Amino acid sequence: MAMIYCRECGHKHSDKAKACPKCGYQECDLSKSIWVYLILCWFLGIFGAHRFYAHKTGSAVVMLILTCTFYGIIITGIWSLVDLIVGICNIPHPENIFDNK
Repeated sequence: MAMIYCRECGHKHSDKAKACPKCGYQECDLSKSIWVYLILCWFLGIFGAHRFYAHKTGSAVVMLILTCTFYGIIITGIWSLVDLIVGICNIPHPENIFDNK
């Protein structure tokens, strides 16, 4: 068991705790897999599936709507490629991808 510092208040607590005992801040949901995110991005990226998985619903809906147009599908293709590259770069730090808010 290791001790970590809360990102919100700086209180030192166990890494096994689901939330900071002092302020209640929850770290990112690590039950979400960065690999599932990357697979969704690769196969269904133009539809925003990976963004729905990461709880970024607003931008996922925008991607889904843009995909229905000719120029929009080009935009979402580039967008999902950028998301794939960012996801690959953040494999060691999935908390940068998954919002817990």
